[in-house]
Amino acid sequence: MDNEQDSGAGATPARQAQVPPERSKFRALVLANPNYFGNVEASPFPPVLQIQLNRTYEEIGCVGFQPQFNRLDAVIYINQPSGYGGGICAQGTPEYVRFYTSSDNGASWQDAGLTSFRAWDIPSGTAGPRRLEYAVSLNINPAKRFCFIQNVVLVRAILSWNVPPPPNVPNFVPVWGDIHNTHIQIDPRTIILVNDILQQAQIKLPPQLADILDLESAVAVKPPKLLSAPELAELYKGQDIEPHRFALAELQQLLTQPTMVEELMAPGFAGVLANTGIDLAKLAEVLFPVDGSTRYEELACIGLNPNQDTLVGVIRVKLSSGYSGGLCTPGSREYVAFWADFDRNGSFETYLGTTSVNVHDINPVPREGLEYSVALPLQLDRYRRLCQQGAVVVPIRAILSWQVAPPPGNPNFVPVWGNREHTLIHIRPGQRPQGHPPIIETVGSMAVVDINGAGYANGPAQLAGFSARQSPFGGEVIITGHLANPTDISAGAAALRYRVIVNDGSVDQILTNPFNIARTQLLDGVWSFLPGITQMPDAEGYYTYREDLSAGPGNAQIFVAGNVLGRWQTAGKTGTWHIRIEVKDAADVVYVGSAVTVRIDNAAPQIPVGSFKITSGGGSCADFVIGDIIEGTYQVTDEHFGALSLSVLPSLGGTFTAPVPLPRTYPTVSTLGEAGVWRLDTTGMPKCGYVVRLSATDRTIVNSGYVGFYNEDSVGLCLKVAGTAQACSNP
Repeated sequence: MDNEQDSGAGATPARQAQVPPERSKFRALVLANPNYFGNVEASPFPPVLQIQLNRTYEEIGCVGFQPQFNRLDAVIYINQPSGYGGGICAQGTPEYVRFYTSSDNGASWQDAGLTSFRAWDIPSGTAGPRRLEYAVSLNINPAKRFCFIQNVVLVRAILSWNVPPPPNVPNFVPVWGDIHNTHIQIDPRTIILVNDILQQAQIKLPPQLADILDLESAVAVKPPKLLSAPELAELYKGQDIEPHRFALAELQQLLTQPTMVEELMAPGFAGVLANTGIDLAKLAEVLFPVDGSTRYEELACIGLNPNQDTLVGVIRVKLSSGYSGGLCTPGSREYVAFWADFDRNGSFETYLGTTSVNVHDINPVPREGLEYSVALPLQLDRYRRLCQQGAVVVPIRAILSWQVAPPPGNPNFVPVWGNREHTLIHIRPGQRPQGHPPIIETVGSMAVVDINGAGYANGPAQLAGFSARQSPFGGEVIITGHLANPTDISAGAAALRYRVIVNDGSVDQILTNPFNIARTQLLDGVWSFLPGITQMPDAEGYYTYREDLSAGPGNAQIFVAGNVLGRWQTAGKTGTWHIRIEVKDAADVVYVGSAVTVRIDNAAPQIPVGSFKITSGGGSCADFVIGDIIEGTYQVTDEHFGALSLSVLPSLGGTFTAPVPLPRTYPTVSTLGEAGVWRLDTTGMPKCGYVVRLSATDRTIVNSGYVGFYNEDSVGLCLKVAGTAQACSNP
C-alpha cells in the first residue's frame, strides 16, 4: 500500500559528488558542435562523445491525462542534489518536455506542444529516501467521438535538459533526459451536431429536409445512467470482478446511513445488496483492510507543477473492467487526497485537499494500462521565503481511493481499493505576501520570469504549446495571476476587487472592457463546470475577484479557468508598455503589484509590391523549359522578423538552390527581415502550370495563443518540354 520506496531511492541513481564537464559545459559543447553527443540524425557534424538518454539527473516518472479538462501531465524526477546550474538564488536550468499524440498507435505523430520548468541544485531535496518530483502540464484539443466508440490515444513525452526538443521530431533523442510513451483515454462528446448524428446513422436526408434543417446545430447528450449494484452484478457476470468492488458505493451507504442498516436488519428485507453475491460475513474484512488493493488502479507518481502551484498525481488503470461501466455510463471516480508535512515530523498534519478523475471500463485496455492524471491547485504564497533563506522542501503524502474519498482528517487512511505515495516538492522562492497584493503570473501565456526587461519573451509558453524567441506581443494579450490571501466568500466575506492598468510610458489607461471567464468548482473532491460570468468593471474600473479558495470539507472551491485577470486588446498599439494591477479590499485599502514590461507589435511582415518576382527568362507568368533554373528576387521586412519559406504548388518536385537553408529563421535572418535572390531548379518537374509562394511570419505572440503574424505573395509560371510549343498542361 505504501510505495514510499518507489517514490524515493529505489529508482534513484547513486549520488554524484561532482558534476562531469559534459554536463557542466553542455551548452558550450553543443554550440561548438551540435552533434557533439551523437544524438542528431543526419548531422554534418561528427560526434565526439556518445551520450543519449542519460537519466542520471532527470527522468520521466509518469505521463497521464485528465480527460475532463483535456490536460496532459508529466511527473519528472530530479535525481541528483546538483548538476542544475546552481542553487535557488542562481538562474538554474530548464527542463523541457515536448508532447506528441498518435491516434494510430505510433504510425504517425502530432506535435502537441512544448512546456518546461526550472530546476536548481537543492541538496535538501535528495536527503533521505525520497527525491524531488516536479510536474508539467499542457492542454490539448483532441478529436472526440461518440461514447460507444472508444478513443484510446498513444502519447509520447520527450524530456530534454537545457535544450528544447525540436518541433515535429517525434523520434528526437535527448542527451540528458528521457522518452516516455503511454496510452490515454479521450472523453466522449457531450455536444453533437445534427450532421454528425445523421452520418453515424448513415441517414441521407431528402432534399426538402436538407434545405430547411440546420445541420450544424448542436444537440446535448443526455446525462448517462448510473448503474446500481444489481445492474453491475449482471454486467460483470462471468468476469473476475469482486462483488465488493462493484457494490462499494452501496456498502459505504450502509456504513454512513444508520437507517439503511436498520432496514437491512428488518425481517425478509432483500435490500440494496440483493443478487450481488456479497458475503455479508466477510463485510468487515473487506471494508476495513489492512492494506489497500492495487489490482485495478495504482497511484504511480505525484509531483508539483511549480509554474501553476498545482499538485499532480498520475494513476495507472490496469484492467479492462471493474470501473462501474463503459463510456456511456458515469463510470467511477478515482479520488486522491493530499497532505503536507510542513514541520517534517512525519505526521502529515496539513490536509491540502482532495481531487479526482472519472474512469470507465475500456475493453481492450492496452497491455501497459491507461494513465490518468489528477490535479489540485494550491495557495502556496504563505509558505514562500526568499532564496537567501534556503529552499522550501516539503514532504507530501497522497492517498488514492477508488469511489470513496479519503477522510480529510485521516492522513493514515487505508483505502479498500488504492494505495499511498510519498514525495518531496520544492516551493519556488519569493516574498511572502502581506495583505492582498496582486501577483501577475503570465502575460500572453508567457511566465513573467521569461519576459526580459525590454518586454520580449523567451522560452516555452506556460498556457499554450508554442515557444518564444525574443518575441513581442500582439492582438489579445491575456493577463493571468491571482490575488494573495483571497477572502472567504463562502463564509460571507466581501470579495476583493482589482483593476488592470497599462501605460505607454506617459499616461495610465485603465482597462474597462468586459470579458468572459469560465469557472470550475471543486466540492468534496469532485470537479464540475459552473456557468460562465462576464467580468464588468465598476465606475472606478475595478473587476470583482471571482476565486474562492477556502479549503475544507463541504466547502466548494471556485477557480477561474486559466487564472485570467484581464484581456487587453492591443490592436493598433505598438512600442513598450507597462502592465500593473491594483487591488482594493472591503476597507478600501489599496495594494499595488509589480509592473510587467511588454513590447507590443501588431504589424504583419511586409512584402513590398513587386519585390517578389521572377527575373530570369520572360519573368513572372512566362513559359520555361523543364530543367531551367528559374531565378527571382524577394524582400520581406518586419520590426521583429521570424521566418520565411518558399514552396511550389502543386508539389511535383523541384529544388530551391537559393536561399539555403529553407526555411530561413531568426536569428539566421536579421530581426528586420531579408532581401535577396531565389533560384528554383526545375529538373525532373513535369510540364504543368505552377505557383511559387513566398511565406513570411514574424516573432509576435499573437492573441496569447501562437507565434507569428503571417503574410504571403506568389508568382506563376509554366513549364514545358524543350522543343515543344505546348505548356501548362497536365503531366
